[in-house]
Amino acid sequence: MPSQSLFQLIGLPIAVKLADPDECLAWVAQVNDAYRRLERPVLGADRVVDFKLRTTLWRRTVLHGLFDRTGPCTGIDPGRLLDILVALNVFPDAEQQRIAMNVLGPDLFARLQASMGITPAGHPELELESGPGVNLDIVANRSSRWPFEKWRLDERFSRYETAGEGVRYRGVEFAPGDVLLANVNLDGNGVYTSLSDPKSFSSHSAFFAMLEHRGRRFPVVIETYEKGVRPVPLSVFLGPHFCSYVELYRHVEFTAGHADAINAAAARFIEEVRGYNFNSEDLNPAYMSCTAVGRFLHQAAGMTPIRTVSKLAHPNIQGNLGKLGYTYFDFFAPVDFLLSDRFRYAGHIDNNQADRLLARELVDREFRRQFEERQLDPKRFPAMGGLNRWGIRQIRNGTLVGRVIGKVEGFDAHNLPKGPDHLMAVITLAEKQIGEVIKKTIDACTAELRGPDQPGLDEMLDHVAINRLVRESLNLPWLPPPSPQPLSPRESGTPSS
Repeated sequence: MPSQSLFQLIGLPIAVKLADPDECLAWVAQVNDAYRRLERPVLGADRVVDFKLRTTLWRRTVLHGLFDRTGPCTGIDPGRLLDILVALNVFPDAEQQRIAMNVLGPDLFARLQASMGITPAGHPELELESGPGVNLDIVANRSSRWPFEKWRLDERFSRYETAGEGVRYRGVEFAPGDVLLANVNLDGNGVYTSLSDPKSFSSHSAFFAMLEHRGRRFPVVIETYEKGVRPVPLSVFLGPHFCSYVELYRHVEFTAGHADAINAAAARFIEEVRGYNFNSEDLNPAYMSCTAVGRFLHQAAGMTPIRTVSKLAHPNIQGNLGKLGYTYFDFFAPVDFLLSDRFRYAGHIDNNQADRLLARELVDREFRRQFEERQLDPKRFPAMGGLNRWGIRQIRNGTLVGRVIGKVEGFDAHNLPKGPDHLMAVITLAEKQIGEVIKKTIDACTAELRGPDQPGLDEMLDHVAINRLVRESLNLPWLPPPSPQPLSPRESGTPSS
């Protein structure tokens, strides 16, 4: 089976493989192929997440081995080293790029930059391969100063290598309707996905489309954010600032004939969707969750829509969410695309942030454990939660005060998210608190991964000190530990009367 093959391949001695450039290149190709051929719906979410983390750590370790000061990269033919790096397809850090520039020389290093989505100076022949080479200050799920009406005026965002009905970028071919399962760099936004079953694969899903403006075609990623649906430039969404890791999935029914309908639907959603929907099963397209966007896109093109398999199933999780007015327990999660036999893996983008992936995995696991075992106390949220709830009611009721608040925050009664006011009032506060724990955990994981010996996945997930840090840091006032029960006379040794 591909899963056994992959497990064996990534477990081979790295030092031996790095000693022979041809063997190393073949090894990378074998791992890529085995990962592509994983039977994800058969394996299930737990094992797929395990393989994702193991393979990400493997890529990082190979890259580390190539660029270690005592490593072999200076002894490899520069052309062969470039082949290995392009096949590995992982974003080198600043120090690794500096070493690569010295070893590869200016022309080969320019080709490496283009494969990473960096436009190299003085190489116009690589402009299409490298893409726009422009970053924008946009964060997943949050409003920005860069709406489509503004960034589409920069023609560079239309500059990509054409591939079929879409584009080829960073070693991956994108087609309209493709699903991007993304680990975005908004720490704390895995609050929901960590609570659902099956296990979460990513905290966010988004969808590729081609939009037109004044004769130019713009490759975009369609995602929900707090005020509805928007397009983000493909290069920005896949950049190391926006995402740590992304996998691409394509509907098995997709043909070139579906592209126009998908692109047209994406353009409509941007204009027509009013706001975010906390109910992922709502059939009314006026409000959408991140996953529902894909369901409506594929349905608009006449393809079989995906079936929801995830649930918020644990009784105590349901009870805790119910205290905040949330009762949508059939939960259309990003992992549902991965587990569906209607979709096939089509590539990945690895921005070399294994420390962030591991930190989020560790914190999400502990948060899930606490949410299963503890009783949520809504009164213990920060005082700002009560103020937020009052403001939401004012906006929803269209009062004068609500109109003033809405003008400042960019909301009105129509684009306010569709969902329980109590949950909306506290969710960003909870995400911020959990995000702070993730940041501490990232620092601890980074320190461990920088050591001379590269630890494996099991060693990182079972790391005693890092897990202790997570448990002690995830001290959320609104999710208090149970009060200790008084001992019975027999347990305390006190004679009974």
